[in-house]
Amino acid sequence: MRKRFQYRKIVLAVAATAMGALALASAPRVSAANRIAEITLEGQLQEHPSGFSLNWLTMGPSRRSSLTQTMSQLLRAAHDPAIQGVFLNLRSFHLSLTQSQELGELIAHLRAKGKKVAVFSPDYDTNTYLLASYANDAIMSRHGDLFLPGVAIQLMFFKGLLGKLDLQADMVQIGKFKGAEEPMTRNSASPAFAKQINRLITAWYGQIVATIAKNRPNLSHSQIVSAINTGWMEGRHAKKSGFVDQLENRQNIRKWVQTDFDGPAKLITHYGTQRISPMDLSSPLALLQMLGAPQHTRVSAKPAVAVICADGVITDDSPGTSYSSNLVTPARIRREVKSALKNSAVKAIVLRVDSPGGSAEASEEIWQILHAAGRKKPLLVSMGAEAASGGYYISTAGKEIIADPGTIAGSIGVVGGKVVLGGLFKKIGLHVQTFSMGDHAAMFNSTTPFTPEERAFITHMMKRTYALFTRRVMQSRGKKISDIQKIARGRLFPGAMAVSKGLVDRVGSLHDSIVIAAKDGKISGAYRVLIYPRAQTLAQIIRQRLGIDTQVPAALTMMTAGLPKSYRTTMVQMYDLVHVLQQNNVLLAAPMGIVQQ
Repeated sequence: MRKRFQYRKIVLAVAATAMGALALASAPRVSAANRIAEITLEGQLQEHPSGFSLNWLTMGPSRRSSLTQTMSQLLRAAHDPAIQGVFLNLRSFHLSLTQSQELGELIAHLRAKGKKVAVFSPDYDTNTYLLASYANDAIMSRHGDLFLPGVAIQLMFFKGLLGKLDLQADMVQIGKFKGAEEPMTRNSASPAFAKQINRLITAWYGQIVATIAKNRPNLSHSQIVSAINTGWMEGRHAKKSGFVDQLENRQNIRKWVQTDFDGPAKLITHYGTQRISPMDLSSPLALLQMLGAPQHTRVSAKPAVAVICADGVITDDSPGTSYSSNLVTPARIRREVKSALKNSAVKAIVLRVDSPGGSAEASEEIWQILHAAGRKKPLLVSMGAEAASGGYYISTAGKEIIADPGTIAGSIGVVGGKVVLGGLFKKIGLHVQTFSMGDHAAMFNSTTPFTPEERAFITHMMKRTYALFTRRVMQSRGKKISDIQKIARGRLFPGAMAVSKGLVDRVGSLHDSIVIAAKDGKISGAYRVLIYPRAQTLAQIIRQRLGIDTQVPAALTMMTAGLPKSYRTTMVQMYDLVHVLQQNNVLLAAPMGIVQQ
């Protein structure tokens, strides 16, 4: 009986083996080397990792997609011999023109390394389609839409709103083309400012058409322009016209990648990222980790290039801005520069600037910090979507300036003043009595406009700031700029044009800047890239939120809740700049109220 049972086990084992062999024989044979890296991108792409955010659905930390993280994943795949291709899976994903250009160049780098690239999105807008155009295969849903309307910029003017609230913007501007005060003092753009905006959209439109034509040689220039003028096309028409290569629904796309994209392949999900496990909030250890308990970090002696992200409004130091990764402050830049200089493995520094400027005083302080750092280690500047006014000011501390093609650069000028609240106070029955000694002791109070004498004083002070600004530019760019007044006075330039004007040394991506910095740092072999600021802990975020100076008023949040994200972002940035203005009265700020469509 026992022998018969053993015999049956052997027969079943042989049968199972035979069935397995038959299944293997009938299934597509997957090469061990044919592995496709899947990179999922969703939400709004930010410049650098934002750090801790709590996902209440999974009760654990989550991090949104960032440019630097995605760059790291793409570069890793490009140099990973085990990876044969990359699949970019876009889910309700949004990015700017310059970010599309940055990632697109890395897709081109992947293809040059012999790696196939596929990009999928149910629908495409201009910037996501521009990204997909760099790939071997641009894929969209059968019933999706390709929305390719061209380029538009809207300017938000707040004079009417201020008037309804009995508020008055009392502003002074140095630079005919500056335009920074116009959203506060006008209902439409002046001819000089409108000329700057038209220059930007003309350049961006040309870049979009030229990029698509280069990446999709099957499309003629006239076909692309015709598609833009039509505005949109549904999936079948987009494929028939040659704008996309495949039509697949989301539920089938991963199967298509595994079977048809590059032959039978294994899809490597979450490639190049550290998966975050759900957190047990009942555990005291988990809570300590959330609150910033020290974590073990591996120390490496491999040489490195440090990338310091200066993205956001430039503002002075205050308790509420100490740990903010959304504002650029002297304390934050000093802390990150000090860390990069102290680290013997860091051989060079890249300052990644994406800022409309802000406080003139803080811009000069940051320039001093960066200028001193450049004497110790090579310091280059990479410009993102915007490096204007104070953003350009701090950029001049770099040994070399590299801009994306679509960067908004320049805006060398000064704006200052205050928002007068006296009318609003009167409307709501709030009375303010001022006691002062000295003819102009109350010059910067918020209840009355400037007197003619006070306006003359503000103008003189701003002219001094403008002189220092232009001196800093010529100190750095004097060999390439013959006449500063021909490119200053508030003029805006797209990245490619900024090169011809001497404001920028070359057009290139953040990756290009890192490669150049590595050479300047005499790094001959492999190296790491360290991103600053580091991801924030929950404790740092709590400290930031406790700072009243960085709080966006609840009323503003409620008022803008129903607006599209681009309008909300612009209004919050506007609030940040006005808040800095109330503290400083003199700004190096780009025009406020620009909404890119």
